[in-house]
Amino acid sequence: MTALALRFLYIGLFSIGGGLSAISLIQAEIVDRLGWLTAEALVDLMAIAEMTPGPIAVNAASFVGMRLHGIPGAVTATCACILPGCLISFLISRANNQLRKNRRWQYTLKVLRAAVTGVIVNGGLVIVKNALCSGGSGFVLISAILFCGGLAVYRLRKPSPMVFMLVMGTACGALRLVLSRLLTW
Repeated sequence: MTALALRFLYIGLFSIGGGLSAISLIQAEIVDRLGWLTAEALVDLMAIAEMTPGPIAVNAASFVGMRLHGIPGAVTATCACILPGCLISFLISRANNQLRKNRRWQYTLKVLRAAVTGVIVNGGLVIVKNALCSGGSGFVLISAILFCGGLAVYRLRKPSPMVFMLVMGTACGALRLVLSRLLTW
């Protein structure tokens, strides 16, 4: 359980910019380096973490901890993930009034914003790649078509996110069921 705590301390410390920036770190540490999850399980985890209340990184920590060590693992991973952010936020808030007018501090924040944007884009690309490149070749094509169609509908119509997720999830599940029946028939 020590390894779990250390990994999520690391993820919590270096996922600057919020939960979406943690996706790349979770992929690198939990999937690629340690093999605690598969790439497909990470996609499922991110879908669940995005739909449940709370930050993505914290939800992911709870899920991985629970999967590996039950409730004690979930509590350990969650606490380890939020501890660095809490400490950093506390320290920055204490010094904020003095740093607000400092040009070096303002420059540092601008650089961090650019870096965070890059990390978030990378995390999104990791999820898209894993979602579209897992499963059988027919499912990859269907996933790509659903992704492009769903993105177009979402950008043009701007539906309620919950309704959109329910409709897309139902459509994807129904399509997979129909295709799997046809392919085995």
